[in-house]
Amino acid sequence: MGLKGGGIEVCFLTETFPPEVNGVSFTLAKLARGLSGLGAKVKVLRPKRAYKGADDEPWQEIDLPSCPIPNYPQLRFGLPCASRLGDLWQKDRPDIIYLATEGPAGFSALRMARKLRIPTVSGFHTNFDLYLKHYRISLIQPLVDAYLRWFHNRTSATFAPTDWMIEELQNKGYHNLRMLSRGVDRELFSPKQRSEKLRSNWGVEKEDKVIVSVSRIAAEKNLDLTCSLAEQMIETGKAQAGVIVGDGPELKRLKQKFTKLRFTGCLSKQALAEHYASGDVFLFASVTETFGNVVTESLASGTPVVAYDYAAPSEFITEGVNGYLASMNDEEKLQANLGRILSKSRDELSEFKRAARRSADKADWNQILQKFQSDLLEILHQVKENQVKSVSPSSGSQPHPA
Repeated sequence: MGLKGGGIEVCFLTETFPPEVNGVSFTLAKLARGLSGLGAKVKVLRPKRAYKGADDEPWQEIDLPSCPIPNYPQLRFGLPCASRLGDLWQKDRPDIIYLATEGPAGFSALRMARKLRIPTVSGFHTNFDLYLKHYRISLIQPLVDAYLRWFHNRTSATFAPTDWMIEELQNKGYHNLRMLSRGVDRELFSPKQRSEKLRSNWGVEKEDKVIVSVSRIAAEKNLDLTCSLAEQMIETGKAQAGVIVGDGPELKRLKQKFTKLRFTGCLSKQALAEHYASGDVFLFASVTETFGNVVTESLASGTPVVAYDYAAPSEFITEGVNGYLASMNDEEKLQANLGRILSKSRDELSEFKRAARRSADKADWNQILQKFQSDLLEILHQVKENQVKSVSPSSGSQPHPA
């Protein structure tokens, strides 16, 4: 175990990974790539699928048993696999395991890691509490909360991306919480990507204002509200176009319902960067995020954000400087804020754009990755110390799995 440097073996277990397109997938790939660059040996365990990612990445990917996710046939979830994991980890024992899913595969991994006394940490990547409220199945929330709290508290640490999320989890009884923020590629997502050619394709002039939103097109993303507000602004002349970027099961329905908007589907990273920078206001009405990578991507692109006051917006948006915030689920305030920023003069909006770009400076992946590596090394050191104490003559006990 390379505790004096970065040369540790880290195993990520996840339900989603590139080339799948979502915030969790991209974040985990960045963590895997970053730790590899700092000297770690990284393996990624994820559901078996028909296609593979790039062959030139510095980590090894390993298939786990899987099934398609209902309504998301392109995505798969992991099945119970304790025996498979036991065989893998006895042959090639990792120093630490990062659990990015609390599902059946995650439960199997937690159980097997404890049996083999391999330290585990976890990441809180999905805000199930808000998902349950959105889908109107809050009746089972106490059961879900109890399981998630039990799961994460059985690991040596739970990483969450914002102060807001950490406070939420502390109030629910989670222990050993640590910050693992999210960075942004400020070279890719930049005001320099603004394209007048793209804006011309949208049918707008240089001085016209365009609302942009980027999201997985799914029910939990609150896109009916996003689209409705964007159309209202077009109808009242405050905006001249609205562009919705992303793909998902709700795309066909939304395209039929909101005919004044442009729906692009999934885009390449370069095209996505051009869409962010070519917009004038980014509208983010989702209420189910743990972070919201699209917020920092928009800010880095020089596009101010209108959103609810939680997750990434609460960390990065300064009211009246680089965007506006509304209290959670205050749709009237969100609408008023959108109208307010669109009513700004071109010079005033330019000030917002410059402030947006500056506000993304602190989303520095290099610093975040170095802190993550230090946290893992510190946790491993603590686990080792605890194991030594548990077998000391005075304790008279056997080591307890981490």
